[in-house]
Amino acid sequence: MNNQLSNISTQYRKFSKGQYIEHTQFNEFLDFFEDQDRLSRVMLQGVGIVCGLKPKPVYKDRVLKSIQLSQGIALTTDGDLLTLNKTNKVSDELYVSDLKTISIDQKEYTHFKKYDNVKAEYPTFYDAGKQIELWELATDSEKKSDFQPIEKLSDLENKYLLLYLENYEKIVKPCRGVDCDNHGVQQIRNIKVLVTNGDGIRYIRDKDKIQHHPLFEKDILKDVKLERVIIDHLISEQGIDKSFSSDDLKKMYSSVLEKNGYGKSVFSKINAISQIIGMPEVDHEIFEAKLKEHLTQLTGFQYVYDVVKDLTNTYSEITALLPKAFTQCFPNLVSFPKHVMLGKLTSKIQLDPYRHQFYNSPVLDDDKAGQKIRLLISRFAQQAESFRYSHDFEDRSEIKITPSHKLNSLSNQAIPFYYEVSEEFLKTWSFDKTNNRSSKENLGYNTDLLSPDAHIQNPVSFNIDRNSFYNIEGHQGMNYQEAYEQIKRIRDRQQLGFDIVMLSFTELVRNKDLSKAYFNDYVEKNSGLEHLHGVEKGGTFVMVYETNGKETTVVADFSLPYICCTPKVKINLSLPGTTICAEAGRIPFTVFPFNGVVTADVDPRFSGVVELVNGLYFFNPQLVSPELHNQEIAFSVNGSPVDCSIKVISQPKVKIDVASVAYPEGSSVETKVSFRISGDNVADYQYSWDFLGNGSFITLNPDTDGNVSYSFYNLYPKRIPTIKVNVTGNGCSQNIVISDWYKEIPIVINSIQFPEGGNCCEGVAG
Repeated sequence: MNNQLSNISTQYRKFSKGQYIEHTQFNEFLDFFEDQDRLSRVMLQGVGIVCGLKPKPVYKDRVLKSIQLSQGIALTTDGDLLTLNKTNKVSDELYVSDLKTISIDQKEYTHFKKYDNVKAEYPTFYDAGKQIELWELATDSEKKSDFQPIEKLSDLENKYLLLYLENYEKIVKPCRGVDCDNHGVQQIRNIKVLVTNGDGIRYIRDKDKIQHHPLFEKDILKDVKLERVIIDHLISEQGIDKSFSSDDLKKMYSSVLEKNGYGKSVFSKINAISQIIGMPEVDHEIFEAKLKEHLTQLTGFQYVYDVVKDLTNTYSEITALLPKAFTQCFPNLVSFPKHVMLGKLTSKIQLDPYRHQFYNSPVLDDDKAGQKIRLLISRFAQQAESFRYSHDFEDRSEIKITPSHKLNSLSNQAIPFYYEVSEEFLKTWSFDKTNNRSSKENLGYNTDLLSPDAHIQNPVSFNIDRNSFYNIEGHQGMNYQEAYEQIKRIRDRQQLGFDIVMLSFTELVRNKDLSKAYFNDYVEKNSGLEHLHGVEKGGTFVMVYETNGKETTVVADFSLPYICCTPKVKINLSLPGTTICAEAGRIPFTVFPFNGVVTADVDPRFSGVVELVNGLYFFNPQLVSPELHNQEIAFSVNGSPVDCSIKVISQPKVKIDVASVAYPEGSSVETKVSFRISGDNVADYQYSWDFLGNGSFITLNPDTDGNVSYSFYNLYPKRIPTIKVNVTGNGCSQNIVISDWYKEIPIVINSIQFPEGGNCCEGVAG
């Protein structure tokens, strides 16, 4: 059996009037357009199961009675579109195919028989010249005498389904007499539902170059987590009177890294993915040796922990994309040219490795998941290769504060300083920036290769409203007092919202500097210390220093998610008022200190009511959820509650319709208008009406059904007033205008009396 796309027609002939056409010429014409149609499907749409075709075994009294298969669509790598069908009309003419219909919800297969592929000789079904185990299914109406009931199908736990297009050529009998219309080669195309066993399906899958996907690897989506280093354990386990040093901190980090195998598990998973998609593996042994070497140094042991955490975060980004990465740029045309795998008959898992997914064309890949995965694997390799830290490096470095993010993916964070940045490294850090040819616009400590634009070289001098975190780097190994002063100077000059505390391993005697504290005391009183090589907005950056010989240097750093423990300054916050309408514009806060961070004390679901615009804080009532209306909203500055609150009043939202107008009749001059008021809380508001449009308002509230009526007298149809209504409640108002409510009444003349005899218009000038 030859696949249609194994040899592609690339040209055809046009025919001339009166030309004798050879069968080869006409077939060339058909082949060209059929090949183009198939190529368009495979290359521009995709291959695999599009939807449906879900098998379901049906039991009665614990005995298999049928196998249901839902209608669906699948596309083979040879461009065949497969659907279930049944015979709709049996042809009466010789050699003419029966008509089929695909307008069915499902098919129920009740019988089976041993299948012999001798007619088509489909290569996928043959192992060393011998056909694998196959059984053909049939419905009750399709079965023939050689089929047997499905209940006799054994070993159901080891059965797998295939949808197969049996395709072969059948030579039609020669001409009879002078009639040669039926002469030719008939193309047989039968849709078969086949069953095979475990050995058979594995053989089929192993020959499939497409279905081998990382997502089917065991535990590939199982996240790899690096254990946290909890500093509080030093005090809780060894007591507050124990003297600690940097060696104790280093042992905590080293212990976690050893238990983690220095990232060995995540390297194994990355290499498994790389092998499947054809990318080079990353050597873990070289990486581990590098980490162990760095751990022998006095400082920098926290960065060894950081790089392993970064690698696990990169892996998390990859696993988040894997379920979307069923994309093939150029599908292997012989992977499943005439069949698709439908999965295990009794499968209970969502993602069956023996069921074809739909591998869409890159044209339809809006997420570009496959490309992102390849780039992230390259970034993983670059991270492992480019990690560096040494005491000499710290000596040559300077302190920098770089805006970043805490919760976003690593791709959206600033590049940490412990990576040796190269052109190649930059191109792998952020897919979106690289895809937009702006890889040099990443933020990071090392700016030599970055864009010379000022907002990239010195980002803290520009708008950083969207950045929730500050990377603080270059201070470890530096004199502790110098490091403190430099960080404080940058913070104050740039008005950054965090505090700084220094911790000493040696107990401080008669300490009057409230920016310093004894390590043991501080850790005991302030739980939650964590190394993040920086600090989030509104947090506290904590540096630990130690005397080693004549030098007193920074050996570690941590952060707290709140302002803590430095000399207290007066904190104040105020707003222009204590109530505001929901539709009002934003109003400014008055903040002291000027660089204080303002937050609303509300459920995190409703955060966002405080806006930071050009360094100034505003309260925006339009961003307040209706669930918070008519409630006091309190605020904090730098994490401390302040005596400032505001209540957002719901805006009246009612609708007033003219229900009816009673126009004057006879000699009456009264026009009575009835209004219908609808909406929420209609009875809670005050209604002031200007019926005459002259600015004179009267109060007229609706009855319990929301009805209001008013009578006009001597209305002149050419000067109908516009009615204005002011709806007020709790200090908020709604203005409603009602116009075009009056319709002129046409004058109807029922009869005219003419004088008897003579001309009715006599004596009237023409």
